[in-house]
Amino acid sequence: MTKDIFISYSRRDQEFVTRLASDLNAKVAGVWFDQSTIQLGQKWHDEIMDGIRECKAFILVISPDSMESKYVNEEVNKALELGKIIFPVIYRPAKWTGQFETLIKKVQTLDLRSGSYTDSFHKLVDGLIEAGAGKATGERPFLRQEIKPSLSDVLSKVPGWAFAWGLGWSVFWLIVLIFLIILAANQDGLNGEDTLGFILLLISGGIGGFAGGLVAGLITMLALRPNAPSISWMHMSPTIRIWGISGPLGMIVSGLVTALMVAVGAITVESANPDCSGVGFGECIGQVFGAALGEAIGIIIITLFVFILFAVAAWFITGTFAGWLAIRHIRRLEPGITSGQSRSVSLGWGCGAIVAALVMIFVVGILSSAFGL
Repeated sequence: MTKDIFISYSRRDQEFVTRLASDLNAKVAGVWFDQSTIQLGQKWHDEIMDGIRECKAFILVISPDSMESKYVNEEVNKALELGKIIFPVIYRPAKWTGQFETLIKKVQTLDLRSGSYTDSFHKLVDGLIEAGAGKATGERPFLRQEIKPSLSDVLSKVPGWAFAWGLGWSVFWLIVLIFLIILAANQDGLNGEDTLGFILLLISGGIGGFAGGLVAGLITMLALRPNAPSISWMHMSPTIRIWGISGPLGMIVSGLVTALMVAVGAITVESANPDCSGVGFGECIGQVFGAALGEAIGIIIITLFVFILFAVAAWFITGTFAGWLAIRHIRRLEPGITSGQSRSVSLGWGCGAIVAALVMIFVVGILSSAFGL
């Protein structure tokens, strides 16, 4: 096996480096990556030193962790000693010191925080082929021009987000249903109607999540349009875990806030004082009961309104929080995402969460009526 390209990195950056090595394997030959190259029983240090000696290009993935890694520093020293062509690739920023500072100042550096992953990757492949590593054909396969993804590239990724959202919301409601089932079993037990209701709730959660995912996915992909060619299921799949955690949190917060407002008297209806002067005993009793009934109905209506208002606000905040968690994961694979893009994705997820909740309520109502619940 050829070892044209050696990748030096910190294990803390392994998720991104694994992706980079996989993508490079599709474009150039002889990518040496310790996680896939060193076999069981081999002396890993000797294999690494052999890999550096035999490589034509040395890729240094720079981050605060790689700068502090004694193994990375040893690998860089060996590459410098052997006069290897070094490609510094900035993955995460830090205060550069020592040989890292020298490399960044003296060698043309690829900063992954500037531009999309696809553009940066193409520039890296160009440089590697010019250095004699890989599938040199006499012409550069890329022209170092910025990639401008078409709208079809953007829209083609939206269903993937919707599917991930649908699964995530199903997981979220499954967690809620498990709690409700345990609660019902400890009280009056479960009957067939309860079971059917739980199933319909789970189905509605999946449908609502898919609808919310379409909205959130569209806004996400429009915000990340420069990154669209490299967005894949590995970016979307954490949505399932994110909603499994964030969903119950939003539900609990909205319920607690409403209950707290009722408890402290923030949700009240001014009582109507019945006037019994000049009327008989029966009419007076009727006015008293009418005022009490009106107050109760008023409290119910206002409580529902406030609950819906807080539910919408809570779901928007929860969706924004979930979007923040998602963009943190995406950024590990797409380092060039800007703060503005991150804010747009988070707000898009907040809007998607509201849509998901409303669609779910609508679907629950339709299915409940259809099954006579």
